[in-house]
Amino acid sequence: MSVPSGPDGKNRHRIGPANDGRPSSRAGFRGRTLSLRARLLTGLIALTAMFLVVMGVVTTVVLGTLERNQLNGEVRLASRQSVNGIAAGTEGFAAAYLSLDSGTTGMLTPDSPTGETLLAEVRSLSGLPRQEVFDKLGRLAEFERPFNLTIGGAPTVRAAWRSVSTQATQSAKHIMPSGTAIIIVGRPASDATSNMGGIVLTELITGGALIALLTVCGNWLIGRGLAPLRRMASTANLITRSGDLAARMPEAGGQHETGRLAAAINTMLDRIQHSFSARLRSEEKVRQFAADASHELRTPLTTIRGYAELYRANALGPDELPSAMRRIEQEAERMSMLVAELLELARLDRSTSLDLSETDLTVLARDAVADARAVEPGREVLTSVPDSLVVTADEPRIRQVLANLLGNVRAHTPPGTPATVRLYAKGSGAVIEVSDQGPGMSEHDAVMAFDRFHRGDGALAAAVTGRATPGSHDGTEAASSGLGLSIVQAIAAAHGGYADLSSGPGTGTTVRLWIPRRDQTSDSEREHASRPQEPPHAEMAKNP
Repeated sequence: MSVPSGPDGKNRHRIGPANDGRPSSRAGFRGRTLSLRARLLTGLIALTAMFLVVMGVVTTVVLGTLERNQLNGEVRLASRQSVNGIAAGTEGFAAAYLSLDSGTTGMLTPDSPTGETLLAEVRSLSGLPRQEVFDKLGRLAEFERPFNLTIGGAPTVRAAWRSVSTQATQSAKHIMPSGTAIIIVGRPASDATSNMGGIVLTELITGGALIALLTVCGNWLIGRGLAPLRRMASTANLITRSGDLAARMPEAGGQHETGRLAAAINTMLDRIQHSFSARLRSEEKVRQFAADASHELRTPLTTIRGYAELYRANALGPDELPSAMRRIEQEAERMSMLVAELLELARLDRSTSLDLSETDLTVLARDAVADARAVEPGREVLTSVPDSLVVTADEPRIRQVLANLLGNVRAHTPPGTPATVRLYAKGSGAVIEVSDQGPGMSEHDAVMAFDRFHRGDGALAAAVTGRATPGSHDGTEAASSGLGLSIVQAIAAAHGGYADLSSGPGTGTTVRLWIPRRDQTSDSEREHASRPQEPPHAEMAKNP
């Protein structure tokens, strides 16, 4: 096996886990990840079991302490009784004595394993001096204080010792010799834990039954709680498989978590659906725009190519050549105008295409009217403008809007038809209005007026016949490209405003442009101004 070498020619050893093609344990673990339902149920059972274990341990410790304290108290109380009382016997207790005067030992209670242990202890003390007996017992425990006593392999006894006087033994001389004596009273130490086994067994049975019940009921409750998530997952799979973005998550709304989740997913689906719809509309517009542009450019290119082929074939006579050159020039100018307007629309689609500054619309309107009167002196162009109306706008673009609108009046109305330019403030913006008293448009043309490359009946007629206009090479005005009102609308949208048109057969045409009257501030506000807004057509139609 070759070892890769570094740039210096030395071998480089790669240190790391070898990959023999087998899946790693981590990948295998991820592949075996439990479902959310199983994880919740497992966590619930584990938490409950931990709680039960802790409670069992605490209960056992507390009850064991209480039992031991109770046993100590009973042993202490039994050791304080009189000799006759001890001999009468208390259930479960045993007692043995050692006469310090005679060294005699014996039982005060009937024989029992506990009594044998106590008797063996006092016999071990028999024959010892009195002081040594007290010292040895003192090392085991203080006077009347319980202690554990274990002799050989016998069960442990919880015992307490006390000394009795000669007077106390006189009343019980039928039981034990009179004189000073030592009495040891005890009870099996196992009595303190006799109930603990039953308690632990009860806790285990109860805990097992509770965990079994929790497994069944918890599985049902968790499944019921996760049912909305399963339905949402089914809906999401349906959307993925069928691509139906109109499908929505069920049980949306409400204050519970699944309702809020469904509402959030539905909101996301709404936005995705709107984005896809907008994308489809945009793609459709691009395709239509490309088709229209190709159609518009094909006609002049065909004309130019035809005349070029005729010239190359020497099919044009000396008298026909000037006319052919004129037609080639006209079609070239038409293509230049079309390309320039397309580039203008492309620039307006960019948010940074405007050069905003404080602009007096009154000055611009008066200049545009003066230009229109100079181009066509026979047409009456009226103005209704305030002394000053200042907005933040791109001055060349606004001049272009006025020129396009007045150019449309000249192109699509009979000579001499009056036109009016109005300016007025409206809300937080200003309105530029250009109206004429011409033949107007049909309802279909009015709806399609701002569409790119759309030309009404008048424009189509101009494309065929031409209009007498001074300044052109042959005394005719080039046919409309169908982009004039589209540029007007794009300029309005770039300023953060909108354009609106109202027209009807025999009622003339009115075009209104609304742009905001804002101060020139930050670039972010300029970018926001370039975004198109929805025009309130009904409200605009009410203005004169």
